[in-house]
Amino acid sequence: MDSIALPEIRSIAPAVAAELGANWICETDEERHRGSIWITATQEGIGRERGSTDGSSSPEGRGIRLFVDPYASGRDAGRVHAHGRRPEPPRDVVIYDADIRFGTITMSGSKSPRQIAAEIRRRLLPQLDSGLAQWRERMEDERAKEARTRALAHQLGALPGMTAPARQGSGPDGGGIWRLSWSGQPLGTGHGALPGTAQASARVTATADGGTRVRVELDGLTGPQAERVLRALVQAETGESS
Repeated sequence: MDSIALPEIRSIAPAVAAELGANWICETDEERHRGSIWITATQEGIGRERGSTDGSSSPEGRGIRLFVDPYASGRDAGRVHAHGRRPEPPRDVVIYDADIRFGTITMSGSKSPRQIAAEIRRRLLPQLDSGLAQWRERMEDERAKEARTRALAHQLGALPGMTAPARQGSGPDGGGIWRLSWSGQPLGTGHGALPGTAQASARVTATADGGTRVRVELDGLTGPQAERVLRALVQAETGESS
């Protein structure tokens, strides 16, 4: 059986970008880290980068990857693929976005650049815009959680004797995990000194309902210290005065 001639996607893609509008720019895979436009490859098609290009309308905006799968067979052979680009993850927060769809369509390789652009506008861009809206909403939510946990951790860190808050990973409900601790006065002096009798460690995380949660672990308290801690908790819950 004769092999199917694959569309010259690197020749087609610039014309498709031009049909989409003047604000769309097309660069090949090899060029995507060079220029003025933020270009990132999507995860689809890893290991099959031959004959693919990426186009983006702005560094934070919509991006499309056009490619032809050279290994496809049967009815899929020679079809042009257009995938919406997943944004680069932000540096300040961690976003779970595996469930967000940015759009995937295929079309006949015999279509002209104008027809491909029309298919992208009609079928792909609505999916991509919906996915980007979900992604940005989730990013803002994660940043809000991060701000809440950071503020509370630094508030606790301002207490006398507390260590500076340290961020470690992310909590189950999003936002950073902040850890800090306090230790009582050491017993003795010099090399023979022992840790303070009382020690405390705090772990600050966000909650799904828009709040924060603090886990405090205490160790080495004397009886009177433990009584004061528990009394303070009871008074806070019941509103009793000391």
